[in-house]
Amino acid sequence: MLVLTLMCGLALGILGWRSWIYWQQSHQVRIATASSEISQSQVDVSKMEAVPSAARVLSAMQEPAVVILPVSQTAPVVATQPPVETNVPAAEDELAGDEDQNDDSQAFEGMQADEVTPSDEELQPDLQAELAAEQAAAAPPRKPGVLKIETVDLSEPELAALAERKATTAMAKGQMREAQDNYYQVLVHDPHNQDAREQLAALLYGEGRLTEAGQVLEEGLRLDPQQADFRLLLARVAISAGDKPKALDWLTGYQPELASNLDYYATWAGLTQELGQHAQASDLYVKLLRQQPDQGRWWLGLGVAEDGQGHSQRALDAYRNAQLHGNLGAASTNWLEQRIAQLAP
Repeated sequence: MLVLTLMCGLALGILGWRSWIYWQQSHQVRIATASSEISQSQVDVSKMEAVPSAARVLSAMQEPAVVILPVSQTAPVVATQPPVETNVPAAEDELAGDEDQNDDSQAFEGMQADEVTPSDEELQPDLQAELAAEQAAAAPPRKPGVLKIETVDLSEPELAALAERKATTAMAKGQMREAQDNYYQVLVHDPHNQDAREQLAALLYGEGRLTEAGQVLEEGLRLDPQQADFRLLLARVAISAGDKPKALDWLTGYQPELASNLDYYATWAGLTQELGQHAQASDLYVKLLRQQPDQGRWWLGLGVAEDGQGHSQRALDAYRNAQLHGNLGAASTNWLEQRIAQLAP
């Protein structure tokens, strides 16, 4: 790079030196030409001034001559020579001189206009060609633009996310079958996606396809045996299918944290009560009421469990608390009033 810079500087120096010499020579030539033209113009002007003088002399020479003849006694006679017109040629000569002077001035101006300062390429064509070649060699080659299309392979998580977005869009449009197909695709690419599995099971359950819903949930439970939500959904599927013992088996197989799984334990307590396991149901309802003591339906469940064990007073107290907190259906409220009336002393 340093060598290239030095070469360019040397070339520019030589070019400047040669341009200065050419300018000196052309300047001297222009001065000499202008001087000769000015001298020639002065000579022409002198000639032009001399022409009118000669014309005036000729005019004076051609003035009409007066000849005095001898006068007779009868009448004087004066003989005159006819005048000769000499002023017109003199004026024409003056006009011709002016036109010649104008032509010389225009020619001088034309010569000045025609003189064009030559460019560096005209003065030093070889040097300019070498500089252009060096600059072209130093510049990096330009690559032509190429349109390149590449196929991008999405990863499994990206494919799962794409399918889940499609499923959500289909559900928003009411296209449930398309949503189910997309949720199946989500599980193919991401089997541990809990939300997609629950959504798919809910769609199948809503259409009454209980067997398919159970299969989807059981597959998820095999991947994560401690998933409480899958067990609760499997229990509800079994209840809908009329298989309450199987539903209870799904719930008793795992005991999650009570505070964050109240529905799980409430379903468990209700199943044990319906299956006649009153003692276990009573224990479960007591645990639930410790979390939320204002739930009337849990007080009602506790009263039924105590009543089934023959604990009339405990059952009556539970029934009265259920009546106090309310939030019961009409049929449950009527039955509760009748049972309180029967147990009250």
